[in-house]
Amino acid sequence: MSRDDPTHGAGIPKEGERACALVFAALAAIGAATFLIGVFGPEPQRAWQTYHINLLFWSGLAFGTVLFSAALNMSLAKWGRPVKRLAEAPGAFLPVAFVLFCLLYFGREAVFPWGREPVHGKEFWLNAEFVFLRDGLSFLVLTGLAVALIYYSVRGDLALASGAAEPRKPGAAPVDGKGSDVQIVVSTVYGILYSIVVSLLGYDLVMSLDPHWVSTLFGAYFFIGAFYCGLSAILILSAVAVKSMGMGGLVTGTQFHDVGKLLLAFCIVAGDFFYCQFFVIWYGNLPEETRYILLRLRMPPWNYISWTVLLTCFVIPFVILLSKRIKTKPVAMMALGIFILSGMWLERYLLVVPSIWPGSELPLGFVELFITAGFFGIVALCVLFFLKRFPLVPVSDPMYREYLETAGKS
Repeated sequence: MSRDDPTHGAGIPKEGERACALVFAALAAIGAATFLIGVFGPEPQRAWQTYHINLLFWSGLAFGTVLFSAALNMSLAKWGRPVKRLAEAPGAFLPVAFVLFCLLYFGREAVFPWGREPVHGKEFWLNAEFVFLRDGLSFLVLTGLAVALIYYSVRGDLALASGAAEPRKPGAAPVDGKGSDVQIVVSTVYGILYSIVVSLLGYDLVMSLDPHWVSTLFGAYFFIGAFYCGLSAILILSAVAVKSMGMGGLVTGTQFHDVGKLLLAFCIVAGDFFYCQFFVIWYGNLPEETRYILLRLRMPPWNYISWTVLLTCFVIPFVILLSKRIKTKPVAMMALGIFILSGMWLERYLLVVPSIWPGSELPLGFVELFITAGFFGIVALCVLFFLKRFPLVPVSDPMYREYLETAGKS
């Protein structure tokens, strides 16, 4: 088997790989420097809250992309196998994200109001040691499951590449039956724990920033949003794979159209949850609940961000994704994915900053830009390392072989 085989993807060009690695490393260094200058400067809270937003955004995105791979395994879907490895690639960031989560403990007083002063009646639940212990263990368990899922996915491919496994027949990849069975089991557990853990992170790391506001729907809204981000990232990676990695023979308009349909579905679900939370709070008209909404919808500068989020995350993507033709175009879907991720970053920003920022001006400038660029650089380096280290497609996956036979590419 050769990675130059058009059914397996040509891989990342070495020249482009070096250039990208240098750019991503530079972004990571700039972000780290900006963060350290901010932490030891006059506005440490601004640096820590930006760090917090990006940790939530990028770790949620990575969990969401791995969930897509898990969903393919659980449903025995063939159509998405060519992009399965691309969906697993952001999972390489999750061990790094766990370390970054642990570092957040040092900024607890700058980010969490209950980190400075206990909340009456919630002292047991909202104290730094218990919050970071339960969230850290939950984060670690879900990360471990994601790593296990990816391990069993790439194991057969690495065996084939090293010559430890032999093809079933000339030109055919081996079937890793045991690995596939384990993947289905791990995927099921991952799918269940994903909803629990990401909901818990949403409650503890976002909703608790305004400890007097409570929404039982917030956890579901938070993990649906993370999966929405994951689908957008998969579209971007797929378009890059088609344009720069020689995967145009495998990742076709069919994959873009099907992932686009999923993106439309979760655009609707996320928008529905967004509306349901707003409607219940508006209808109940309870002071402890309406303050959270009024702060973001009526009071400048947050109201401008709210309308921007509504348009970029839900309204405009919904209209665009109604077009079948657009959903089959790699460049158009990559642009839409970037557009949605930009909006979802602002959505995470809107969930966090109004609850804790003491000033009246909008804290959105070079500090936020450079720290976000730093996080992007770290994630991109992890993805680049993963895609260079492992085959671009799951050649040992039985469902991948069936997809090739169905598509007439074997």
